[in-house]
Amino acid sequence: MTRLTSVLLLSLSALWLTACSSTEDRAREQAMRDRADHQHCLDLGFEPETEPYGNCRLKLKEISAAQEEPNNNTQFGVGIGIGIGL
Repeated sequence: MTRLTSVLLLSLSALWLTACSSTEDRAREQAMRDRADHQHCLDLGFEPETEPYGNCRLKLKEISAAQEEPNNNTQFGVGIGIGIGL
């Protein structure tokens, strides 16, 4: 019984560590993306804390989301179709 408890505890610890590292990686990637977007809008001549700058940042987020969408496999769906071989 104690062996099973040890294995379960070890497995839960590994799962928890994996979740923490992936969250940190995502936060680090997001921070890098934010810095790059900020610099890109500055390079285009937009001044921070202005409406055009905000629009620039939003547009870059839209582009990023559209590029990531095909790679997002979290969607679930069911399709029913009839195939006719010609």
